[in-house]
Amino acid sequence: MCKRALIGLLIVALASFLAGCWPMPNTISVSPDGLIALTMPNNTDGSYEALPQSGQIWLIDSTGRVQTVLTEGENLSWATFSPNGSELLYVEGPSVDPQQILTGTLSYPWRLMLFRRYDGTSTELASGDRGFLWGPSFSPDGRMIAYYRGDGENRLGLYIFDRDARQEKLLKLVQDGDGLYYAPYGAGPLWTPDGQGIFVLRVEQIFPQEPLPRPAEITPETVRIFRGSISVVSIACGCEQRIARGFFPLLPAPLSLAASPDGQKLYVNGYAPSFSIDPRERVNLYEITVETGEQATLYNGGGIALAPALSPDGERLLFTVIAPEEPVRADLSLLDLTSAAPARKLTNDGRSGFGFWLSGEEIGVLKLTEGEPLRGEIWVKNLSTNKERNLSALLAVQSSVPTLLSEVRAYQAALDQVQHQLRTVNESIATLFQRLDAVQTQ
Repeated sequence: MCKRALIGLLIVALASFLAGCWPMPNTISVSPDGLIALTMPNNTDGSYEALPQSGQIWLIDSTGRVQTVLTEGENLSWATFSPNGSELLYVEGPSVDPQQILTGTLSYPWRLMLFRRYDGTSTELASGDRGFLWGPSFSPDGRMIAYYRGDGENRLGLYIFDRDARQEKLLKLVQDGDGLYYAPYGAGPLWTPDGQGIFVLRVEQIFPQEPLPRPAEITPETVRIFRGSISVVSIACGCEQRIARGFFPLLPAPLSLAASPDGQKLYVNGYAPSFSIDPRERVNLYEITVETGEQATLYNGGGIALAPALSPDGERLLFTVIAPEEPVRADLSLLDLTSAAPARKLTNDGRSGFGFWLSGEEIGVLKLTEGEPLRGEIWVKNLSTNKERNLSALLAVQSSVPTLLSEVRAYQAALDQVQHQLRTVNESIATLFQRLDAVQTQ
């Protein structure tokens, strides 16, 4: 894998929000019962695409069987399950040219939608005729939704939507023409377990101390590191409670933040205080105790650590390590948080990472396609048996499912119309017979 291609993937992962947008709309969400939701491009070959121009949301089980496909809309993205898995958030918009994202010119009509699995219906929660909405995430009780929303004029904010009141409020301004105030991370805003706050990373100082580059100016050698603080922002008052301070990545490594199920621990990638401003500088993985701010180093074995993902029980941590030296390699590692044992590599092919949990024993892995930094195959790996299967190959076989489902829906709609017409005719006949009876009676 060429160096420019892999580091290009890292750049894409953060470059765009500097211009006021968020770059990875194709999130992979897993429900508590093991259903996977993600955007699959039209005419798909089964591959994962980080920036699909247009596509539908597929709901598939861990065996690769397609259960449901959401097809209403030109481009559906940001699939996110509710905490209990009964509902799914997604964003509907037009077909998007990835170049618009990379140049920060993204602005289009959008709708925030809610899909209910129990009856198969979708409802609009919010909409806009310009800007964009990215990264929606449910509160722990499912009653509120947090997301990043841009206004189309270089302003990006962190918003809260109250489902009961159907009202939106700005919680924090993330970025505008004057600067970057908070650093977005991961697939969307991370809630505290009690639903009363959201974890944020405040930007205090950026190194080197010079203006942020425009997306078109970013190269594989561009480095930006920020000194900042991890805090909790209260939903009620917007006030912040600082947890810890440190040095965190902007470019080329994406910033990652995850929380333990009980909210007592945070997991973040960052730099040692003695860092150098170099694209090959080591990025470590840290565990932070929320109550005290105490930091412990979980991984400092070299390379760029990113994308931590906790197991459902919170006892194991998946993360990706990218070795930026020639030839560039990316592999997935697993850390047992209940022991002092070092992390062990789960892959050794140099093109795997960004793991996600399907259950306590099975994980999903993205394997980058050679020469295509925004595409990859989805694989499933069993941690007990080490057996793997190519989920993308199974999805490719089912590429005609959306078309068939659309035809079934069209047929059902036509059938419903015919049945409605038949009911109308029967009602008219019944009315005529009533009139005939009335005439005969007279």
